Amino acid sequence: MKVRLNMNEMYKAPPKDIINPVKESIDQINRYTPQKEVDILIEHLSSYAKVPHESIILSSGSDLLIKEFIFLFSNTRQIIIADPTFVVINNSAQNTDSHLLKIKLNEPNYQINIESLINELVTPTLIVLDNPNNPTGSLILTQKDIETILEHKNIILLLDEAYYEFSKVSYVELIDKYPNLAVLRTLSKSFGLAGSGIGYLIAGDLIRNKFQGLEIMLPYPSVIAGIKALENQNYMEDYINEVETEKRRITKSALNLGIIVYPSHTNFLLMKTELHNISERLAERGILVHDASNQLGSKYFRVTIGSKKENDLFLDSLKNIIINSRV
Repeated sequence: MKVRLNMNEMYKAPPKDIINPVKESIDQINRYTPQKEVDILIEHLSSYAKVPHESIILSSGSDLLIKEFIFLFSNTRQIIIADPTFVVINNSAQNTDSHLLKIKLNEPNYQINIESLINELVTPTLIVLDNPNNPTGSLILTQKDIETILEHKNIILLLDEAYYEFSKVSYVELIDKYPNLAVLRTLSKSFGLAGSGIGYLIAGDLIRNKFQGLEIMLPYPSVIAGIKALENQNYMEDYINEVETEKRRITKSALNLGIIVYPSHTNFLLMKTELHNISERLAERGILVHDASNQLGSKYFRVTIGSKKENDLFLDSLKNIIINSRV
């Protein structure tokens, strides 16, 4: 059996208070999702994110929203992204005809060089940044950085806050002041609904108007899953606490093995070893981690925080690989 620590998923299913209503909703699979249920989900998201309900755009996962956003706003603009960044951001930006500029995130802090970015804002620009960043786990921007960017004319900024619940850092409150800002969130990570695919965009009129006519009907079970998850948030908070505890334990163990572990504001850790292609060696032992070689180099990998048992299996395998390499 494979240990899946490569997709940044919650390692366990949500509680029965969520699962059972979703199972019951399958009986309505022959029907389109009632608008009243969608409205309830939007109201719950509005209350949770502390934003007006009309500022929310729902979609089948944040990946689709990223692709649509870049398609809608890149036509007459250059695109700026971080390097490295979430693979969907990178691939979507590369699949346009726009000039693409990547701003390098340098270790050990993996933060945006704001001066380098600002110097490039001489033409209309779409900026798409994940904060916290994937795969580094770092917070790459401060509020001052963001406001400096947004003060420039002809700039559209999309912030992907997929790991907001772990970082506790959000800039959604700036949308009232800056109509050229949009914030992307998801229920896939901290709420454990990766299989339901619920992403939502928070934006003002300037950006929302471009999405008119592109509304997507979410499956009824997904909508019910979102509603019940937001009505039972304690499990999400418990999960985050478990992740933080395990992150500290894994970090300590990995450091003792001579591995570099970078600070993370997410449910994963970026690591660096002196061994090349360690993700392949772990996979041979049934431990799946994310191979970050294409983004950072062959010594880097990203590991999701799993259950204590899964984390122990990962650490044991990692230790064996390191020890055997020294023989």
